Amino acid sequence: MNDSSMVVHSVEKALTILETLSRVEEMGVSELSRELGLGKATVYRILTTLRLHGYVEQTASEKYKLNFKLFEIGNRVVNKIGIRKTAHPYLEQMAAVTKETVNLAVLDNYTVMYIDRIESREPLRIGLDVGTRFPAFCTALGLAMLAFMSPAAVDRLLDQTLQAGQFTKHTPNTVTDLSVIKQQLTIIREQGYSIDDEYYLPGIRGLAAPIFDHSGKVRAAISVAGPAIRITDEVIASFFPLVKESARNISMLLGHSG
Repeated sequence: MNDSSMVVHSVEKALTILETLSRVEEMGVSELSRELGLGKATVYRILTTLRLHGYVEQTASEKYKLNFKLFEIGNRVVNKIGIRKTAHPYLEQMAAVTKETVNLAVLDNYTVMYIDRIESREPLRIGLDVGTRFPAFCTALGLAMLAFMSPAAVDRLLDQTLQAGQFTKHTPNTVTDLSVIKQQLTIIREQGYSIDDEYYLPGIRGLAAPIFDHSGKVRAAISVAGPAIRITDEVIASFFPLVKESARNISMLLGHSG
């Protein structure tokens, strides 16, 4: 018996509706019906069930949007992992020293997902939220983690990125040549940190270092990022000892002995 034979289609439809609502501010029954190719009655019944269980709410315009229940569940999962709680004091220290935005992220399939961050207080700053995702291959956080994965795992992740239509040039600086990306990963493994030179967001630069667990597996990464006019090469050179040391200390608290 294969996995597909065990799929509960009503649950699959509900999950598709939740994923669709996560990408928009709000949608009505008719809009969701057209978007997903489901009958209006089916969409309405699923939305009613989700609303009664607290996963969506109805707006004044009689459309539907997600509330914070999924966020709360996700937070509980992250807290159980323990990385965020362990890393947060080091994020605070990094933010105090650098005065820039600091981030903690994990890999989720082909994306990096921010699970904690402290925003810079400077007038010009990035302004992203916890839960934001970016393709791993073109971010400092993602490259820092990819560099310490097996070549086979890297190939699978890049293939997933391609299948999702994300393996493209997001800025003029985005690197999409596989051979060049793999050269980058070799350099990152040697130096212990990665740099984002406006690879995904124009005008944003940063550097990141990987975090390992007790088994030596890369589990997360931390970064410092900010506007390119402030994050110069000289600033990156001054920040990287702090970022590397913070990542090393967090890894040690997670049981890593390397």
